[in-house]
Amino acid sequence: MKRMIVIGLLLALAGFYPNTGFSADSLLVFAGAGLRVPLDEIGSRFAAESGIEVVYDYEGSGRLGNKILAGQKPDLFIPGGLNWAKLLTEKGHVTRYRTIAFHIPVIVTPLNTNKVNHLRDFMRNDIRLALGDADACAIGKADTIIFKKAGLDETKMNVVARGVTVSQLLAWIENKNADASIVWEADARKSKKMRMIPIPEAFNQIEEIPVCEMTNPPHPQASEKYAKFLLGEGKKIFKAHGFTITDTD
Repeated sequence: MKRMIVIGLLLALAGFYPNTGFSADSLLVFAGAGLRVPLDEIGSRFAAESGIEVVYDYEGSGRLGNKILAGQKPDLFIPGGLNWAKLLTEKGHVTRYRTIAFHIPVIVTPLNTNKVNHLRDFMRNDIRLALGDADACAIGKADTIIFKKAGLDETKMNVVARGVTVSQLLAWIENKNADASIVWEADARKSKKMRMIPIPEAFNQIEEIPVCEMTNPPHPQASEKYAKFLLGEGKKIFKAHGFTITDTD
């Protein structure tokens, strides 16, 4: 018994399990931090219907993907974009993935300011930018593609902070620590402290949100049941929270 307790403590310290609520009978789902609100509701409804508890580990998709490459095994992985779904499929960690919804990037600024009105304003030296870290989160990778499409040199921008989650970026804008950022539209709509500016379609990088089914998950039957719930009832919940959803699996 002491040996099992020690092993459990070592696993927790090593970051193999989230810090709250995890047990051996719980489904462990790695998910991008920007998906917290709809997934929390989905987890609660699924637990009420099935009796199966869902525990989420929310972080930037890059950090979660690297955890999987390092040997950690969730029951499912829901990143904020397709990059990690494709990579983990190639590496043999994911058997298949299906799109549940879409992330649409938008520009955000503090409320009642008009210093920034277009992507080209990102090149001004007097504009302080908070952008996503391309190595840590899906929005950071989207930024890089958007700037390339728009012909903007990111290395010449006045970037004052790099965030590893959309939540960080939102907080910096709400607190006026930066003049502008790019975040997901569904997250921006929840804030009453910022102004949202659409990105022209020709430059934008809309990301698919995939439900990744893992190779040999710890709880295969429960995992399959949860994935089915996500792609059914879960889509309606994503839509209710401002996401654009897919019509089919």
